[in-house]
Amino acid sequence: MNLHAQIIEEDGKPKFAVLPIEVYDALQMVLSEFDSFEDLSDFLSALNVKAEAKTWHSLEEVKTQLEID
Repeated sequence: MNLHAQIIEEDGKPKFAVLPIEVYDALQMVLSEFDSFEDLSDFLSALNVKAEAKTWHSLEEVKTQLEID
């Protein structure tokens, strides 16, 4: 993904990123769905797990396997 950001450096190190307003607005809209950065991180981790999972089990199968009523 290319955000088309302009990177501003200070003392030779990246300090700020300037984004086109359309990209900023889209990011702000997506991020507003999360209460914290940790929530976003958890969501992205869950998406990765879901993408990697080959087999899915129903809640009833899991309860039976774990002997939970």
